[in-house]
Amino acid sequence: MTDNGEESGQDSDEDVDLSQLTLEEARLRFQEESERRNSVESKIGTILTVDAIIVSVIGLFQNLTLALISAMAVALASVGIGIHGLKVQDYQKPGKDIDDYLQYIDDPPQPIRRNLTMAYMTAISGNEDAVNPEKFFKGNRTKNDEKYRNLFICQVLTVVALGLVLLHSASALFC
Repeated sequence: MTDNGEESGQDSDEDVDLSQLTLEEARLRFQEESERRNSVESKIGTILTVDAIIVSVIGLFQNLTLALISAMAVALASVGIGIHGLKVQDYQKPGKDIDDYLQYIDDPPQPIRRNLTMAYMTAISGNEDAVNPEKFFKGNRTKNDEKYRNLFICQVLTVVALGLVLLHSASALFC
């Protein structure tokens, strides 16, 4: 304990750099969005593989029934949506262009942290509330949400295709 009754080693409000904490939090959120992108693209890739297997299995059947043709069409629709979900998108990147980073050297740290924090948050959320259409752009979160919607549609279509293949197989056993 110190003379004024405070414990030594305890952080005071003056020791905490809130701008640095805010920047670190913004970086973490940006990184989470990047990981979210990788995750959804990996899952879409898995669904595409399952769809390819479904189409291959359907090709093994000698007589194509309406159920099998429908299953193939649904699986191929899933493939189309999945490929659309995997299309290369220009994701927002915070900060200046890499060639301009040397401009930060002579600037004081507080404005740099503020500008970087704003750049990270804008990259995540975009400028979707902009009134001026020239300033409008989608943020990485919105782009990832669109990919997740495509993933969900692909999952539903793949399950329907599997169900149709199973329906054909069950009907072949009982007929």
